[in-house]
Amino acid sequence: MNNLCGSCQTKVEEWHEKCKSCGFTLIVEPEEKTRAKYLRTPSLGALFFTQGWTLGARLYIPFLLSLIPIVGIPVMVVCVLFGRRLSWKFGSWSDWSEYQKWMKIMDLIGVAWIIILAIVYLVFRKP
Repeated sequence: MNNLCGSCQTKVEEWHEKCKSCGFTLIVEPEEKTRAKYLRTPSLGALFFTQGWTLGARLYIPFLLSLIPIVGIPVMVVCVLFGRRLSWKFGSWSDWSEYQKWMKIMDLIGVAWIIILAIVYLVFRKP
């Protein structure tokens, strides 16, 4: 990570809201490689809970397409493989940390959904 103020190029020891030297507002952004790596990872939420994930990821056209039975599986595959990139590009997120936090929540909801379905199946199945 670059430890220089973006305005006055003073070395910054810790990332605070403002540079102590010039008052420039500092924003911590991950390096592009880290961001690109995160955006390339598959989404568990899209795999396990496609419709809910697409709404949470602000991908409204894939959401509508996933409701069509014959198109739902291809949409799921696209969302699993490319959903994070599409959501970052078209989701109008205010910043990277909000986006990452929301993707983590959506993945956890997807995993919780599968666990709930498994429990319901085990409880109500016929012996």
